[in-house]
Amino acid sequence: MITSIELRNFRNLKEYQVKIDKPLVIIQGLNGVGKTSILEAIYFAATTKSHRTNSEKDMIQYEKPYASVKVMQTNKLHEIVLSSSGKRTTINKSEIRKISDYIGEFRVVMFAPEDLMLIKGSPSDRRYFLDIELMQISKSYLRNLNSYKKILKQRNALLKKNRHLDDYTFLNILGEQLYDVGVQIYDERQNFINVLNEKFKTISSKYKDFNVELIYEPNVTKENWLKHLKTKQKQDIMYETTLTGIHKDDFKLLYNGLNAKDNASQGTSRLIVIELKLALLEWIKAVTQTDAILLLDDVLSELDLERQNLFMHQLSKKHQVFITSALPINETLDFQKIVLQEGDTFNAK
Repeated sequence: MITSIELRNFRNLKEYQVKIDKPLVIIQGLNGVGKTSILEAIYFAATTKSHRTNSEKDMIQYEKPYASVKVMQTNKLHEIVLSSSGKRTTINKSEIRKISDYIGEFRVVMFAPEDLMLIKGSPSDRRYFLDIELMQISKSYLRNLNSYKKILKQRNALLKKNRHLDDYTFLNILGEQLYDVGVQIYDERQNFINVLNEKFKTISSKYKDFNVELIYEPNVTKENWLKHLKTKQKQDIMYETTLTGIHKDDFKLLYNGLNAKDNASQGTSRLIVIELKLALLEWIKAVTQTDAILLLDDVLSELDLERQNLFMHQLSKKHQVFITSALPINETLDFQKIVLQEGDTFNAK
């Protein structure tokens, strides 16, 4: 359980500090005061990534040399300092030099409006989801993914430099290495989606006419992928890139047997993604025997009152939950309320 958060020069929060004493935390305030930034900071402290941007410098307050995030749990302090020279990660003030050793020390599941891209967005959005969730749990997945990216970069560089390559020896070696690492990623993704579907059945059973299923759509079967790497080198050389592999994988979400991308309304799409995140919580608990922290940004908008009540009452019984909202919250719930106002720079409660 998170017990305190301290931010410096993070987004629009120059100095911000808050103590946490309840499992359910509601962050309220007008748009633009920094509600989402608090959730982003917790997510960043857990994953070393932002859910909002690929440009990390965006998280550093304008004209400041660095940003820092400290998240204190019951007996462990996680800190990331972000500057132009990179990231420095520490746990209990001891530096963790390898990001792979830092990630997974505490786990979060995030819902934000951007997550609707899981349904409406591109395959790269869905691959990112697979990667960020699996690497929080599986050190082997994170190592394999890093290795795959390095080998793929090396192979593509060779293809670009050697448009008229005749000797395929080194290209084949890289292809074999790519395949050996890639099939392990393939298998972990397939298993993850299979297990998630089982969790989904339990989570979504409380709603009428609400059947959701994830379907893994690998770019190519393992057998055909190996065949391509061994026999279709000329195609890759012609296009100067590796045309097949797990770097082009996708999955789709079915809603009542139909592709949700084309058949689910905005509100239903939001509910599907929310329930997907709740299924993730159950998966993390089953695999790690620990509870992840749930971060919910603007989760209540576009849900009808009945679904809001169903959703809110199941939350904090199992997990610590941080939720932003511009709407009034059911006062019968036991929660800690944090109110942000424009111009807030320091807050200690």
